[in-house]
Amino acid sequence: MAETTAIGNIGGAHVAPRAQQHRDFVPLLLLCTPIACASLLSKFGIPGYAVLGIGIALPLMMLTLGFGMINDAVRIEPRRLGFYGITLSVLMLPQLLRAGTFSLNSLMMLALLHLPYVLVVKRGDELAPKVLTFFLYIARLLAVLAIAQYFLQGFVDKAFLYPIDNLIPQEFIVQGFNAQGTISYGSTQVRATGMFMLEPSFLTQFLAVAIVAESCTTRRLWPLGLYTFGIMMAHAGTGILVLLICMPFVVLIHRRWDLMILGIVGIVAVLGFGELLGIDFLTSRTNEFNDPNSSGFARFVGGFYMFEDMLWPNLSRALFGYGAGAFMDYVHLFTIEVADMPLTKMLFEFGLVGAFTYFFFIASSLFASPLPRMLSVAIGLTFLLNGMYVPFSHGLALGLLVLTSTRKVQTVTPTVPLKTTRVARV
Repeated sequence: MAETTAIGNIGGAHVAPRAQQHRDFVPLLLLCTPIACASLLSKFGIPGYAVLGIGIALPLMMLTLGFGMINDAVRIEPRRLGFYGITLSVLMLPQLLRAGTFSLNSLMMLALLHLPYVLVVKRGDELAPKVLTFFLYIARLLAVLAIAQYFLQGFVDKAFLYPIDNLIPQEFIVQGFNAQGTISYGSTQVRATGMFMLEPSFLTQFLAVAIVAESCTTRRLWPLGLYTFGIMMAHAGTGILVLLICMPFVVLIHRRWDLMILGIVGIVAVLGFGELLGIDFLTSRTNEFNDPNSSGFARFVGGFYMFEDMLWPNLSRALFGYGAGAFMDYVHLFTIEVADMPLTKMLFEFGLVGAFTYFFFIASSLFASPLPRMLSVAIGLTFLLNGMYVPFSHGLALGLLVLTSTRKVQTVTPTVPLKTTRVARV
């Protein structure tokens, strides 16, 4: 009798000798810490700074990488270091030449935030399957907690269902996020966050990335159902957007025709029974792109109206932007609400030249991992859905993709470490 397993799958990992486990400890710590910072630790803030939305996640990631450098577990990727230098030069030079005003602090923050992208954990490519397993464990935990949060609200005090937000002193909790939003105006039902995530949208994106990862590396269906159920309990649309873009390619590339059938059934269920099942928010969310008063319009549409008025008419501004940190100085002058999203911010502050260079640098970093390329696409989409300085996307990118990069970027085979093999059972 034979059984199909995937290298690095949960429950299928080979038990390494104690010496090997000791050798893997520091590299695994470096790879798993960013993922934990993007999920389990994302709510915890620094007293005095938490009210500004600053948590422990980014400093902890930096400290962990510093620990890795001291232990000789991290190396610099020369090509990416060169690309990093070119990117910073492109972002700085036009502003200096035009002698305009710009925020040096904003530019330094941008440079510091992306400094870890030039690093690679030694043997990170070999350990990538184990890190993916860790990520999927967290996704399953968050999905279970989200389901429990949603259905226990009529029986358990909400303070205990959202303990981090309600039972820990506020100076230790990151502020400025919609951590306990209701599913609709006038409703008392609170959207699920999986207890640990900053807000429901991050939960749905985390679980959407998990669906992509699981679909590319295993053929098990029950985890996909668990993640999907967790997404529904969050009542947020950003994770759904990631799935709508990624899953058709997953089906085609990995020949997952079974997922296509399940997807069609799911769409029919939402259209026909959405209100009965309490998931009709999926259809109502699509109307946000036409409503100037909605968050969806502010995040994904409003910026293009702003560009039409303040960027495209001036060729110099269109090419090189208004300067680092300028977005917040100008956005209040615009009549339509515009959110501080990465694409909007980069285009407005650095123009077409700077934005293209920056996003090309990010893409080159994300697609250097031995993990499936569709996982890189999914995590890349999260960069466009959240604030640039929010640690969520950076944590996923560093832990799963950037720090696990292979030595030869141009010859990466995405699914080699996770290809299915036949293992005989005696």
